[in-house]
Amino acid sequence: MKTEVAILRNEYPTDVREHVESKLQQLEKYNERTVSVRALLEKQPDSHRVELLANLRRGLVKVVDARGETFQATLDEAVHRMARVLSRHKDKMTDKSRARART
Repeated sequence: MKTEVAILRNEYPTDVREHVESKLQQLEKYNERTVSVRALLEKQPDSHRVELLANLRRGLVKVVDARGETFQATLDEAVHRMARVLSRHKDKMTDKSRARART
């Protein structure tokens, strides 16, 4: 799975980029059909914003946006939401393939 971290406007330290990439790699276990995940990091005047875009096979894109006071909490929330979205999509696709096999 390919990962990309884009930092908008303000610079975060380089260790933040590596930390985000390691978190994104963990998302692969929730849906093995994930082709790539891109993280957009933005520090706003009073909060942090993290947007995750997951590209799945067949051109399907899943997007999650999180905002919060601290960067770590915002990143954890975004990764948690994306994990739920990816696992729900995997369950939905598995249920559909099982239903087709029964008929």
